[in-house]
Amino acid sequence: MGSKKWKKHIASDIGSFRRPRGSTRPGNSILIVTEGEVTEPVYFEALKHKLALQTVEIEVVPAGKGDPRRLAEAALKEQKKRRKDAKDGTLGFSKATDFDELWIVFDTDVPVEHGRFHDGVGFATAKGVKSADSSPCFEYWLLLHLDYTTAPMTRFSDVKPRLVSALGREYAKDCKESAKLISPLLEFLDRAMTHARQVRAHHEDAGTPSPANPSTQIDRLIQSIRDAASPANQ
Repeated sequence: MGSKKWKKHIASDIGSFRRPRGSTRPGNSILIVTEGEVTEPVYFEALKHKLALQTVEIEVVPAGKGDPRRLAEAALKEQKKRRKDAKDGTLGFSKATDFDELWIVFDTDVPVEHGRFHDGVGFATAKGVKSADSSPCFEYWLLLHLDYTTAPMTRFSDVKPRLVSALGREYAKDCKESAKLISPLLEFLDRAMTHARQVRAHHEDAGTPSPANPSTQIDRLIQSIRDAASPANQ
């Protein structure tokens, strides 16, 4: 995806919300595994800075592209490694000994086309991994920051013209351009959250089968991040 790939692993020196013993640092540790190599990691890193959070570790797993089961397996592998490092005493002081939540972020266009969506999401759910999918792609979530639409869109190529029109500029999937684009978009985060909920309500009223097109669950992940940082968890 794009001409310049995001680093394989992104982790802050303060990688989690959970309170280590003797620490006053608040919160939970949330792992996000994405299929995207550029846009999604850039987005969540920008979100951390906007919300003044040092709370989310992002593991980018390109091998999981198009298959939520493989993404879930990657998240579970990362969790196993975290627990082992904690047991072996090789974990950084500022990191939690375990993840409180595991999330996978993926587009639905490929798994739906190849019949891997329901099996993959079912596997993830059974293993305690939460799914934040976007149909047809993550760019629909970006579009919801600026515009509301329930018009069916099969692939990224259907979403891009709408996103370009809403942005008033070209959209490119590379690290530098994504960073320029996403920071201003985050000023409309609450609007995107509202639009995503409205889209879900639209599909619920219509009885649209899952995964509803278009739709996104990214707002649920962001709400979970916000809840983890709320005063009740501090």
